[in-house]
Amino acid sequence: MDLPSAWNLYDKTTYLSVDSNGLRVNYEGSGEYNEVGGIRANHPIPPQCKLFYFEIDIIDEEINKWIGIGFCEKVFDLNRMHEWKDSSWGYQVSYDYFFCSERRPNRYGLSYSTGDTIGCCLNFKHNTVLYTKNGICLGIITFRNLKDNLYPCVGLQRKVDL
Repeated sequence: MDLPSAWNLYDKTTYLSVDSNGLRVNYEGSGEYNEVGGIRANHPIPPQCKLFYFEIDIIDEEINKWIGIGFCEKVFDLNRMHEWKDSSWGYQVSYDYFFCSERRPNRYGLSYSTGDTIGCCLNFKHNTVLYTKNGICLGIITFRNLKDNLYPCVGLQRKVDL
């Protein structure tokens, strides 16, 4: 059973660079609305894994950043991370607010910035996700229609290093 362990160097948009071990991601675009940097993990979460957790460390980010963190299917277009379509589930922070973006945004959690660690825990048994900021739970959210073979994913727009 291969668990997601790094970002996939070959399954990303052109606006991102990834270090050779797949652990550090940098946004390289100009920050325009259509220049979204999305990336998937190197393996999907195995179906027998009923609980999965991963974290990102925000190493460097600029004001008016856009960061999305969540899960997506292999078919999800990483150039559209800011829309969180049907084949993806996740949250984004824009202009210092956390939004739930499954179909329509809902305010959730706290803003985050350089030096913060954001955790994401998916519970397939209960169809829930919880996020943490620096180890503190931001609340449990119930999702509809979660599927098997989901990949951890992140999306960046503006200068952000993870």
